[in-house]
Amino acid sequence: MTNSLTLRRQLIAWLGLPLVVLWLISGMVHYDIAKRFVNLAYDRALLEAALDIGRNIKQIDSRIYVDLPEVALQMLETRESGRLHFLVTRADGEFISGEPELPPPPPDEGTDRIRYYDDVFNDRDIRLVILRQPVRPGSGQGVLLIRVGERVTVRAESARQLLLRIMVPQAVLILVAVFIVWYAVGRGLNPLASLQRELAARSDRDLSPLPEAQVPEEVRPLIRAMNELLDRLSKALESRQRFVADAAHQLRTPVAGIKTQTELALRLTQSEDTQATLKQLHTATEQATHLVNQLLSLARAEPGAGRVQHLEAVDLVELARGTTTEWVPRALARSIDLGFDSPLPGASIEGDPFMLREMLNNLLDNAVGYSQPGGQVTVRVTRNPGEVEVSVEDNGPGIPAALRERVFERFYRMLGTGVDGCGLGLAIVREIALAHGADASLASGANDTGTLVRITFPNAA
Repeated sequence: MTNSLTLRRQLIAWLGLPLVVLWLISGMVHYDIAKRFVNLAYDRALLEAALDIGRNIKQIDSRIYVDLPEVALQMLETRESGRLHFLVTRADGEFISGEPELPPPPPDEGTDRIRYYDDVFNDRDIRLVILRQPVRPGSGQGVLLIRVGERVTVRAESARQLLLRIMVPQAVLILVAVFIVWYAVGRGLNPLASLQRELAARSDRDLSPLPEAQVPEEVRPLIRAMNELLDRLSKALESRQRFVADAAHQLRTPVAGIKTQTELALRLTQSEDTQATLKQLHTATEQATHLVNQLLSLARAEPGAGRVQHLEAVDLVELARGTTTEWVPRALARSIDLGFDSPLPGASIEGDPFMLREMLNNLLDNAVGYSQPGGQVTVRVTRNPGEVEVSVEDNGPGIPAALRERVFERFYRMLGTGVDGCGLGLAIVREIALAHGADASLASGANDTGTLVRITFPNAA
């Protein structure tokens, strides 16, 4: 399972999650503060209502009553915060005015003039204030108890509204901060995105160093380490190529000597048994010579070999016609009709004529070698919009679609063909094509028989 988290997402997660946690903690703290603030404000409002009632208490002779105008009663009952309940009694509980059903204060007596308490009234939680007010200050006639209460749901709703007005701007601020960080990280990662696109566009043959100038300072150690790795890979490939080339070059002389001595021995000996053995040795020597030559061609065509460096203008029509002409005798020897077809008077590209001729030789070697006697092989050079295509088509046994990519691998040979080979021909073709910026592909020939090899040069002049 691959990790789908990008660096940007990880940074946003590491920034956003703590901010959300802090926002939630801030919400709880602010809710507690909002409740305290609202309770204090509403408690003061209750006290003001109790004081207003106290200021309207009258005494005529020994009779005490609350002289609240009708307008004042309506205001108490229709406040924005909710309906107020009040009760005025003497200290001994004698009813004077209000709602006698209001719950009494807690039993603990005290001398505080003002006390607040919570209780239940009509199955609803309410908050009450009790105000102890003398009947007539200095008269010694005792005190009156003024109780005023209101539902606490109004307070909770006010606290929630206050919290909402605090938390919503904070949430918007967090979202804006996360978006700014997301955008800033994206801008900061633009050099890495450019580097990623450059790496994705590179071929496996390009081991040149990666640029360091446009990347952030924190990423440069990684780029330097990658460049060091690319340098080591390049040196390792060059060392392997030199070894293959040197080994193949060193083998050419002794193998050629064995072949010469075998041919001489065949002419001198008269024994049939000896001649049969020498013929087998001669065949094996020819195969070894072909393998050595193919290894040398592959070493020259591989990236880093330095062969395809000094390019020149090459006429593909002329090159293909000349190479096809050279293969006519060998095709006739196998009773194969070899032809060249091109509607173009010329098609010039930038390339190495030696390597391009080597590529065509390998294509013709495969086509002529794998075609049955009496078969046909056709070399064509055509032009498409913005590209030139060289193709070699035969009507031989063909290559199954499932194996058309594998036959480009080194030393891979299809079983059951009955043709001697080393499995390097198409590998050399692809290496030379890639070195020229071209593409090599396989398809079926005409009427779905045989093989059609296309080499497409996109940068045609």
